[in-house]
Amino acid sequence: MSGDITRAIRKPRFWELFPLIWLIWLIYPIQDFTAKPRPLPDTLLFWGSLVAFCGVYARTFMPDQPDDRWAYAGWAAALLMWLLGLHLYGPSSFSFLIYGASLIGWQRSQRVAILGAGVNLLLMLGMILSGRGQWGDLIFTLFVLVAAYGNHASYVSLAARRKLLQMQQEKEKLAADAERERIARDLHDLLGHTLSVIVLKSELAGKLAEKNPQRAAEEIREVERISREALQEVRLAVSGYRGSGLNAELARAKVALDAAGVKLSVTDSLPQLPSAVEASAAMLLREAVTNVVRHAHASEVTVSLTQTPRAYRLSIADNGVGGEAPEGTGLTGMRERLRAIGGVLERDGKNGTRLVALFPAEGKEQRAEGAAGVHA
Repeated sequence: MSGDITRAIRKPRFWELFPLIWLIWLIYPIQDFTAKPRPLPDTLLFWGSLVAFCGVYARTFMPDQPDDRWAYAGWAAALLMWLLGLHLYGPSSFSFLIYGASLIGWQRSQRVAILGAGVNLLLMLGMILSGRGQWGDLIFTLFVLVAAYGNHASYVSLAARRKLLQMQQEKEKLAADAERERIARDLHDLLGHTLSVIVLKSELAGKLAEKNPQRAAEEIREVERISREALQEVRLAVSGYRGSGLNAELARAKVALDAAGVKLSVTDSLPQLPSAVEASAAMLLREAVTNVVRHAHASEVTVSLTQTPRAYRLSIADNGVGGEAPEGTGLTGMRERLRAIGGVLERDGKNGTRLVALFPAEGKEQRAEGAAGVHA
């Protein structure tokens, strides 16, 4: 599940691509350049450099691959575009000094961001004082500092989220490794001695088969008894590995959703559930959270669990994109599992996605436990 969460978190969200909207202000240099006929070399130089600048700008602000070096390259590219613009079409190249300030802010050093923005500010003031800009353009000098500082703050926030995600992944990996070691240790302690006894008694029965058939039969019956006891112990051990209940699954869901920037709200106190019902409810919650992280683009998930005289009602709703897309194998499997224990699963794709599961409150416990054993 952690791999799916990682991919979902690193998928750019629309607000992370917001800096690309500011490329719309390139319309002013384009208008000035195309206002009159230009020589072919100037035309090729203008459009080629503009496309290259847009590529550097877009790469700098890629939210899943922040890199300080691209901020420096973008700043330098903006200064070159400013100089080129002064040569080709005049004062509207002023725009590239603002672009350069926003680009130099997209890195980790506040000092470098302010220094780079300061250089661009001095260049803008120089244009105004030299008559290549208008005094009304002074208002745009504020954008230089605001763009640099704002982008720097956004970059630092993104870096902190990525570090938190990395720490969470490391914790999950360490927890998984510890759990595997615990299972291996428990199985070794549980079965090592028992299997050794079974091997010894089987060898003894084979040796006694011709000399003392009655004693050999007793040994075989003893092997059967030990094997049944070992099988029961393994079943009990495996049942302990099947999760730690709905509360624990809610805690894991909160960690996953927090990492994805999604708020989890639990609207009701959770009633005590029969073991098989709780196992199915925890699995449904896990599947729903996985789908939210992968596909929903939601900002909030609400979970409620209520009890009626005849059923438990689990509701999991998000405020994401919703829709009625075909169900995957996860939800299809949950429908079959609920059907096996006498429950039903409903799905509503309007205004986000809502899953409502009804679990039988009584009379189905033995059937539920049997179904859980079949699906395990």
